[in-house]
Amino acid sequence: MMLFSASAHPRGLLRTAPATVGRRIDHDMTARGTQELDVLLLDGEYRQALAAMRVYARAGLRVGSVACELDAGWAPSLRSRWCSLAATVPDFSTNADGYVNAVLALLDERPVRMLLPAHDGSIRALRGRRAEIERRTALPLASERALDIAISKTRTLALATELGIAVPRGISIHTLDDAPAALRQIGFPVVVKPYESWVEQDGKGIRLSSEAFQTADQAMQRLDKVLSVGGRALVQQWLPGRREAVSLFYARDRFWARLAQVSHREWPAMGGASVLCETIPLLPDITSASENLVRGMDLEGCSMVEFRRDGDGRPVLMEVNPRMGGSVGLAIGAGVNFPKLLYDWKMGNPLEETTTYRLGQRLRWLAGDIWNIKCVFENQGDPDIPPRGPALARFLLDFFRGRTFHGVELDDMGPTLSEMNKMVLHHSMNRVRNLFLGQSDESANSER
Repeated sequence: MMLFSASAHPRGLLRTAPATVGRRIDHDMTARGTQELDVLLLDGEYRQALAAMRVYARAGLRVGSVACELDAGWAPSLRSRWCSLAATVPDFSTNADGYVNAVLALLDERPVRMLLPAHDGSIRALRGRRAEIERRTALPLASERALDIAISKTRTLALATELGIAVPRGISIHTLDDAPAALRQIGFPVVVKPYESWVEQDGKGIRLSSEAFQTADQAMQRLDKVLSVGGRALVQQWLPGRREAVSLFYARDRFWARLAQVSHREWPAMGGASVLCETIPLLPDITSASENLVRGMDLEGCSMVEFRRDGDGRPVLMEVNPRMGGSVGLAIGAGVNFPKLLYDWKMGNPLEETTTYRLGQRLRWLAGDIWNIKCVFENQGDPDIPPRGPALARFLLDFFRGRTFHGVELDDMGPTLSEMNKMVLHHSMNRVRNLFLGQSDESANSER
């Protein structure tokens, strides 16, 4: 059930683009023809696209957004009042070539100064035809060499080890036969982590998240799932400490912005997207390690380096995300404008260094937090799952905490209503359908 349809968009469905592009909704009611867009945002389903759209539009830029067909009916940025052009394209998870062809067709139809992807899957698809994209527009991604290292957990961990950065104890799993001995050696709880977050097999892609397990049977089932879809896996020690991250902007051989944050809750509960995070000081141990790692990769652009503290409080590297993360709204609200830096970098504009930001700024992704509390009630006893009573109390009390930004804007409510419709109604119906069909809920765990 959907509360909105394309024809119900507040500015109307003005015309349809060619079939290779999919449905196009042009929000410009004045006949401006093919006027250039400053930024075309891919992955309009995800919250970082909406946050970037609002930044760019308020700076006076013309911004469009693209979403995959299956999610276009609810994609938040396509419902924003700031969206100058909205379009749908084939889903990169099932038709990567069709996805890129449709993006290229859009770029040929409407001049665009910069194309900004925000998801592992869309970046993977674009990289395969990067030269074609960059002949048409600017693409704010790091070099291929740097991306190859950053998206590979094993190569990232190997570089971190060379640099003296602590990494979790882990063992690579190539076949299920390797797993029992590795699980005994690591001990429980154990984390099953894919080598790469986005994997493709037989032309279809899927995003795999890290998960922690208490028993060998649970871990073996997860490993079987990862291996069966063409992925490779690590089994790693589970760490009990808090989850911290440093977001960086690195370009032209220097760092232009840094921001540290702690994640209070995530969905999925272990290793998922942060649903409640807060800015913290630039702690020397994680900041130094993050800068050394990003510089060692020569990872230009926006990135997030994630850590988890061990039982002694020592930061241990989890992963590096070589893109703008789902919680970029926290940085923007605290005074670190990563979307602007990306645009200025690729447009050749002067870059301005950001040296301070507001501490104690909080960002709550309310739809994700609803799913987090549901997960808590359904998975008692699992690692990273708190008792129901304290978890529910924190969930309710956080509505009354000051300096918490929910991503809700009263003059731009379309995205919020659309996403709540998706999370509360559409996912619920999907879960019921999957129960009857015996299908997995993996797609619900996509990074947002």
